[in-house]
Amino acid sequence: MIEKIPCGTGREIMNQEWTLHVERIGKITKADIRIAPLIFFIGDNNSGKSYMMTILWGVLFLGKNLFPDRPSDSRTYKRCEKWLHEHIDKDSVLDDAVVALYLDWFNELLSQRKKDFLRHLFNHTMESGRMEIREYRQRKPLKLHFRAGKRYAFHAGRDISFPQSEAYTREELLRMNTYICWNLLMGDIAAPLYTPVMRGRRNGEPVYLPASRTGFMLTYKQLLEQSIQANFGQTEEGNRGALTLPYVDFLQLIAHFEAHRANALADRIMPFLETYMTDGSFKIKNTILPDFQYMPKDVAAEIPLYITSSVITELAPLSLLLQSGINFKTIIIEEPEAHLHPALQKRMAQFIVRLVNNKKSVWVTTHSDTILQHVNNMLKLAKRPTAERKQLMAQFDYESVDLLQDQQVRMYQFSKNTQELRDPVERDGTVVQELKPQKYGFEVPSFNDALERILDEVYAFQGEDD
Repeated sequence: MIEKIPCGTGREIMNQEWTLHVERIGKITKADIRIAPLIFFIGDNNSGKSYMMTILWGVLFLGKNLFPDRPSDSRTYKRCEKWLHEHIDKDSVLDDAVVALYLDWFNELLSQRKKDFLRHLFNHTMESGRMEIREYRQRKPLKLHFRAGKRYAFHAGRDISFPQSEAYTREELLRMNTYICWNLLMGDIAAPLYTPVMRGRRNGEPVYLPASRTGFMLTYKQLLEQSIQANFGQTEEGNRGALTLPYVDFLQLIAHFEAHRANALADRIMPFLETYMTDGSFKIKNTILPDFQYMPKDVAAEIPLYITSSVITELAPLSLLLQSGINFKTIIIEEPEAHLHPALQKRMAQFIVRLVNNKKSVWVTTHSDTILQHVNNMLKLAKRPTAERKQLMAQFDYESVDLLQDQQVRMYQFSKNTQELRDPVERDGTVVQELKPQKYGFEVPSFNDALERILDEVYAFQGEDD
């Protein structure tokens, strides 16, 4: 059954929700990740958080490549073709039964091309078990229209439109079916299926900000040409380069940063970033490759990034991304707490929530209990009575754009499995557990256990004489 998402506070940004199910990939024994506007992966080091985030990004980034160039005779595709043929030139609702047809087709394509998909994504031949999208639900069913003289059009949460034609070939039906399938699954979180290239990057593509951003920002000119050329060379064992596709894409993103006209997202968020986090601004000088400079507040001189502090180089990609006006729908940030003092980690939590409340999906891997505590604070603050909430917001420097609702957030803990299991693969693998919000927010067992052990040491080492 494909459930309807209840309307809540109006802050939801996705018309669709689904769960990505994977088995036996890397260290992950099994995982079920349900997408949401804000996702946190937390847990042990070397437990597969980046693996899982890379796969999620890959589904959004490479998923369009799964669709065939020619009409298929597979049973799952023919069901989609039959339904569309029967509804040509009619206004139709893409209800539960219709969605199930397209979900089956996409999962068949993902299963058939999984090996190539993973090799392209990880730059290495990867073995895996099942991988599929499950438990699709939509808040408002999409509607299908045919209009004279109109182009293909998708309006998030509302409808899909096709131009009317005197005759529809199987090739045209395939093109329309691909468009329907992609927008049902990815319309709110990934790039449009057919869109012109703008500044070397398609409109709406997901952005991946990897860990070690400082290293990339300081060495991108040396890394860029060699890494991109190497990663374009496919071999039987994967690409010849030394980076996974999200890292290559991040280098390409840096290469295409350029100052852009003001945009609404930057206007709303850049002042917060520059005032509370970077204490200054970034400039982009366009040469063969862009050259980035930092200008501290109240200082006229521009400073090259390589002589700034690590907090500046870590935050530079966020500022430059906003300045570039790249219209991403989803951003993945690994370890946003890197190099940040706890006071700045509070601001980073606010910045992330502000992105979410500006209709961007933000998916995060983190080891920071400080960031998660501030996320809990913003969840709790939203539940306070209006008068009390306003007083607390003024006291602790929050605004309405910092408020967060439970239904906007999902949190997953990655834990190394130490149970005595018969299967050695499962015994040595990672267990992924969804954490549900409690009365006071999310409780993270792995963080709490570590903090309790530290406190035990503190009390033990103090001794009776202290």
